Order: sequence, then structure tokens, then C-alpha cells
Amino acid sequence: LRAEENEKGPPPPPPTAAMGTDNGTKDAKTPLISKDLPVKPDGMPLMKEEDKTGSIIVPIAFTIVSLAIGVGIAYAIYAFGATELYVKKISTVAEAETYWLYLALVIFGRMVTFVNFYPAAVWKSRIMFRKSGNLRSNPFIYRMIGDDAAKNVIIFEGDGDIGAYNRANRSIHHMVENFGGFVAGLFLVGIIFPFPTFVLVCLFSMGRIAHQVGYTTGYGGHGLGFALATIADNVQQGLALIVALKCLF
Repeated sequence: LRAEENEKGPPPPPPTAAMGTDNGTKDAKTPLISKDLPVKPDGMPLMKEEDKTGSIIVPIAFTIVSLAIGVGIAYAIYAFGATELYVKKISTVAEAETYWLYLALVIFGRMVTFVNFYPAAVWKSRIMFRKSGNLRSNPFIYRMIGDDAAKNVIIFEGDGDIGAYNRANRSIHHMVENFGGFVAGLFLVGIIFPFPTFVLVCLFSMGRIAHQVGYTTGYGGHGLGFALATIADNVQQGLALIVALKCLF
């Protein structure tokens, strides 16, 4: 028997688990998550308490800092553009006391920014690593319930053409989550700053297209598009804030 065992060679290694399975250690070759990161039997990253870095400070800081950058660019548009015309149009807003609508637009926009960053900045970093790859494109993590339900988590397919399809659709959802304030400001800001608004719409549109196309290449490929759309959004709100402040003070 020993001779037969020696001829057959050593026994095969134990099976490894792929994402979403419940049969042991994760396969290091899966592209959903870095091979260097530990994974729980249900497929989710195995995170220690010290790895959980979520903080409420992050969404608060981004909400404030992004607007500050937008106001800086908006003031440059106001100061180096058709300033006399802008002042004349702003005076009509002051007379009608509709500047509260401009301030309301800024408040609404800051709310949209915060509620979009809060889940990712506070809670995603408690369940996923920064190197968790395409797993990070999942806005929800599902689990089966009921009798004999598997303990695996259920996520988007992240590989190949199906993965690209899923992330392209995720980009649409991301746009819907973010563009409410931008659409609301088109008329209000546009009647004061018509050409700058046109440019911002072009920038926002380019950003959203780049976001979607880039996302199909994998998580992280949407970064440039996100940045362009975010800049456009914040500059528009910066222009709205300038109108409100010029009227109030």
C-alpha cells in the first residue's frame, strides 16, 4: 500500500473558496479582492478592529472642503468674467428676495454630498479593505434567509463582460444619487451665469460619461470621471453661494 501511495504522489491540497462560497479559504487568484487580504468563510473580507477605519469626520470634511474649492473657482469666474453684468443680474435677485432659493440650493447640495459619502466613508471601510477591488462597487451586500439558507454573502458578478455590465449600470445609479442638486441649479445659476453654466454642464456630462466607461475597466477606473463631475457640481453651488452672499451682505 505504501508503494502505491508513493507512486501516486502526495494527496491534493484542500479546496479553496471563491467569493461567495462557504468551503474554506479564499482562492488567491480571484480578481474580486487582493490575494494578500484575508477573507471570511462567507466570502467577505476578514477585518480586524484596527482595520476598521471609518470616521464621520471624512464625509463632513469632504462636504466642506469640496464646496470651498468650488467657491474658489466660482469666485474666479465672477471676478474675471463679465462682473458688471453679473452684479446687475444679482441685484434683481436681491430686489425679489429670491436669494434664499440660491442658499437653499447650496444646503440641498451639501446634503446630497454628505448622504452619498457617509455609507462609504463610515461603513464601507468597516467591511471592506481599500484593496478589495471590484467588491467595493457593491452598494449592498445580500444574504439568504430561511431554512437551509447558505451563509455566503451575495454580491454583483465582478468578472468579465457581466462584471463590466454591472458596473456600467452602477454608474447610472451613482449619477442618479448625485445629480439632483446639479439639475436643480441649472436655471437658478444659469440666469445669472449663462455661459459658465453651459461650460459646467459640458464638464459634468464629460465626467459622467468618463465615470461610466472607466468603471467598466474595474473599480477605480471611474475616478477621473467622478472628479470632473464633482468639480462641476461644486462650482455651480459655489456660484449659487456667491449670489446669496452678495444679496445678504
